[in-house]
Amino acid sequence: MHTKEKIKKESLELFALLGYEGTSMANIAENVGIKKPSLYAHYKNKESLFLDLVMDMSTDYVKFIEESLDQGNVGIEKQLYKAFLTYVHDWTQDDAGNQFYSRFLQYPPQPLAKQLTDTLGETERKVRGLLTELMRDGQQKGILTNELGAETMAYTYFALIEGLVTEVVFYAPEDIIEQAKKSWKVYWRGIKA
Repeated sequence: MHTKEKIKKESLELFALLGYEGTSMANIAENVGIKKPSLYAHYKNKESLFLDLVMDMSTDYVKFIEESLDQGNVGIEKQLYKAFLTYVHDWTQDDAGNQFYSRFLQYPPQPLAKQLTDTLGETERKVRGLLTELMRDGQQKGILTNELGAETMAYTYFALIEGLVTEVVFYAPEDIIEQAKKSWKVYWRGIKA
């Protein structure tokens, strides 16, 4: 693993565990196994490192949604359902990336709040746009209802997922997946033509 990738990996874990304010460049350098000046050769400050992680996660998130929706020549119900379960499963996993994203989505560091809101807002618009396009296609083919707007169906899709993944505090991932399967039946019934 290259030094820059190791820096990202270690800083992601530290930011997820200690928060932005609780993580120092010295902590990161120590965890990577390099001297602090070597860390500054890669990143001019903690802010630039943090924002680089956010950009990486945003890019990965859009790619994840594109890949989960791109399942070849299957019907829209299966396409949406598989993406739905994949998304819920991914977000119920207890890893540093999810902890990082959840923490800073809800509690952004104040000096970076505007930049984070703008970046994450743009990412959400891209992701919702992908799903809205798929919903419109389903409406044009007569598979999805025209009584609801494509944007409304896309928004509700993500709202349902976000509601399910917040239950990770109370339930095991496999229980959440079971609830997701039950919730899907209600959602699909509401959007199908």
